[in-house]
Amino acid sequence: MTQPLPSPLPRFDRALMRALGRVVPEPERVEWSRSWQAELWHRHNARQRQKESLRTTADLAMGLGMDALWLRAESWRCAYHGTAALCLASLAGLCALVLVIALAIAGGWQVLRTDLRGPFIRFLVATPLVIFVTYATASRRPAEPGSQGTLHWIRREIKRQFFFTVKSLLVLLLAFLLSVDGTLSLHAYMPNTAEIVQVFFYVILALVGLRWAFHDQEGRCKECLRELASPSRVGRPSHNLLEWNGTEQVCRAGHGLLSIPEIETSWCQSSRWIVQDWDQAAST
Repeated sequence: MTQPLPSPLPRFDRALMRALGRVVPEPERVEWSRSWQAELWHRHNARQRQKESLRTTADLAMGLGMDALWLRAESWRCAYHGTAALCLASLAGLCALVLVIALAIAGGWQVLRTDLRGPFIRFLVATPLVIFVTYATASRRPAEPGSQGTLHWIRREIKRQFFFTVKSLLVLLLAFLLSVDGTLSLHAYMPNTAEIVQVFFYVILALVGLRWAFHDQEGRCKECLRELASPSRVGRPSHNLLEWNGTEQVCRAGHGLLSIPEIETSWCQSSRWIVQDWDQAAST
């Protein structure tokens, strides 16, 4: 005697799987649907022997939803981790958060706009000096261009400089808003002291932020502007005169690697971006 086939899923379960299946990333949707369909079939056949409570159904629906949302969040994390878009969005979000805190401290937009007039003028005066000092004192390693054409290199540099400019402006704006938040409550009691402290805080925060912007720019892929992998040591420090040694950082998307020498020499004065030619590597 053959065993009867399991009964189809109830209408609620089918509708729930169709709705949450749209949340799951498309490459993982089939596997997710099969696994949860088997789980729901097991629950449906088991509850024919014992009555299923409303709490069990709610827990099952919650598990389906949390699993689908986790898969979607994980796909977004893998897609946007270390990208230039995530960096700019994070800085913009921090600026918005600090501005909301300033509004809460001031008690309204009209009061905040009045309190920001003086600090904003000092911000416009101090910013060029901060930028000049940062450029003059930053230890930058110029990266030699790869073997690609001039037109491609120009387009790449325009994209990189645009990203660096927007990132630096957001860093300066964030430093300004943080300095205002730190001295806004002090301004009502000691206005002169608050102005001096606000400028001091802004200069310190702006210098630290711009140095981070330089360091972050050097540690990104020259093509996709994604953060490079953790640096790995290459060579032996005791053989500086005999062979090259330093660190290498690889692009996670496979565009190339950044080779940074440990000591600048006459034959290796700067870091070098090495483009990965996959067709040539496959042929060899």
